[in-house]
Amino acid sequence: MSDQDDAKKLVDAFAAAPTCPSVWPHLDRAKIAAGLKVRIDDPDKIDQAGTSLCGPADFARDVAKDKPVEYAKAVIDLFKTGMALIGTFAIKPCGDLRKYSIIGSVDPADWILLASIRDTDNWFFDYQAESDDVAAITMPHSKESWLKRAGYTEVINETNILASKNKANAARASDLFDRGYKVALLINSKMLFATPTPKEPSRSMYSSSLTPDHWVALTSDIEFDSETVEFQVYSWGDGRRKVPESGVLTQSSFLNNYYGFIACRR
Repeated sequence: MSDQDDAKKLVDAFAAAPTCPSVWPHLDRAKIAAGLKVRIDDPDKIDQAGTSLCGPADFARDVAKDKPVEYAKAVIDLFKTGMALIGTFAIKPCGDLRKYSIIGSVDPADWILLASIRDTDNWFFDYQAESDDVAAITMPHSKESWLKRAGYTEVINETNILASKNKANAARASDLFDRGYKVALLINSKMLFATPTPKEPSRSMYSSSLTPDHWVALTSDIEFDSETVEFQVYSWGDGRRKVPESGVLTQSSFLNNYYGFIACRR
């Protein structure tokens, strides 16, 4: 049997024991079990939805791809006891988060793990609601630490939150992806959109950014020609998201909104 099959056996046993109490009074066991099975089959379905949990989402996707049994067990243990381990990474969310009732579109199987990871790592701001954008921020040093504690033996952190990175850095990220590393890019989300949106008129990729605000996972090579850049990423439950969603991404627009990468390999 594959690791995915073993993970789904854990989920089946979890789903078949509905009388077992939970410390999450507003989460439904059946919905979590159903969501877990979808994500074990395709970790790209892990989706932060309307939350700012992009850092935990990318981390959870890595674990679900490489260690589906640990991924499933972490979600199940969180539901039953409010605590879980991924490698040596101890996840223990606060009581306020466990009592929270989801109001948005985030799937319960994603919410219980992503929110718990984020809340565990915070030392000042509690993460206890979908709207807690500041508390949801994942800094590069946190993501690096999660990966190391999860058992990744090679973790390369080449990010800068104060200044955008250069073409050589992006080319290194692409090369590591080709060599089998999982590569997360730290970007400003303006890069993803060719044109402004009605709600966010300044979101166009054609404007520079001052800080990064989003993690995405590289799912293709980064291809440069004389003036443009082409590649695909995982974000918001989609593993083949074209950057930008339409139109052409110039090298200057890319570099104005690119802040480096973290790569990992088992």
